[in-house]
Amino acid sequence: MNGAGWCIFVYNLAPETEENVLWQLFGPFGAVQSVKVIRDLQTNKCKGFGFVTMTNYEEAVVAIQSLNGYTLGNRVLQVSFKTNKSKAA
Repeated sequence: MNGAGWCIFVYNLAPETEENVLWQLFGPFGAVQSVKVIRDLQTNKCKGFGFVTMTNYEEAVVAIQSLNGYTLGNRVLQVSFKTNKSKAA
């Protein structure tokens, strides 16, 4: 993944979530550059979160506004721009 896109953090994914689900979910909002579901190395199941990189900032904002709080299966997604891990003020 290069720095050309806008990285979106997607939290509260089900263990069975596959990358194609995120492609389908974010695709209608604009150009998706890449999708990564973070998996447990032993079980290969989703650890509950992933990342979507979109090429256009405005499209990424609309996707976040539309999908934050969206119910996927029986889980309410938390969607936001990926931020560096630092202590909140």
